[in-house]
Amino acid sequence: MKKFDSLKDVEAIGKAILSDLVVVIKKQTLSEQDELDFVSKIGNFQKTISDRTKHIHLSDGILRVTGQKNKHGEEGLFGHTSALDWHANQASNKNRKPLIWIYAKEFSKGSKTSWIDNVASYNSLPTSLKEKIKDVKITLGYTAGGYSTSTFFKEHHHKDETFDLVYTNAAGKTGLYFPFNQIFGGIEKDVFEELKEHVLQDRFRYDHYWEDGDVVISEQWLSIHKRWEFKDMNKRVLHRIAFDYSKLGV
Repeated sequence: MKKFDSLKDVEAIGKAILSDLVVVIKKQTLSEQDELDFVSKIGNFQKTISDRTKHIHLSDGILRVTGQKNKHGEEGLFGHTSALDWHANQASNKNRKPLIWIYAKEFSKGSKTSWIDNVASYNSLPTSLKEKIKDVKITLGYTAGGYSTSTFFKEHHHKDETFDLVYTNAAGKTGLYFPFNQIFGGIEKDVFEELKEHVLQDRFRYDHYWEDGDVVISEQWLSIHKRWEFKDMNKRVLHRIAFDYSKLGV
């Protein structure tokens, strides 16, 4: 995890996302256009205007994460007060955008999101286990209740799409691609349980205690994240953008 004072050093922030996996910038006051302009300097953002997301987007690129209802009486994405368990963005989609921007807009104080560094967790594995998993390919999907109670996502298991469990990202960082709540196949049960117990150690986790104006950007291959239970989700509003690093030259 790396901290910056402002969004001015775009290239340094972009490279830090890939090398440090989680970047934190405090005390920002940003318009929606400011947010889109910044991520666009690093890469292309995912378009969000569609029939499926029309009730949770703010502009084409920004989703609102909240239980707060809009003028049509509709909540945003993940509006439930219960925890949003460990996961990665669209884990089973090989064409997904691998970076996630989150900006705390209002009433965020008291809520917490955690990230696991799966470069550090991988590096600390015994050599024998590294050897055992080096060629493992996993398949992923989603089931209701697997990491969220949301009905937004369709249940699926992409059996024909495989991913390397041991993954090297664009910055040359090697670690585990291990969104364990979304893994449905390709790995032995005992190995799965051993890895899960290992990565959940406190020493690999960064806990972020939100304050309005915070920006947290994370890489979604070698980190996973969890939003903890928060009773005031009907007031808290976060902005979320999925984007890539196509303009970094890596």
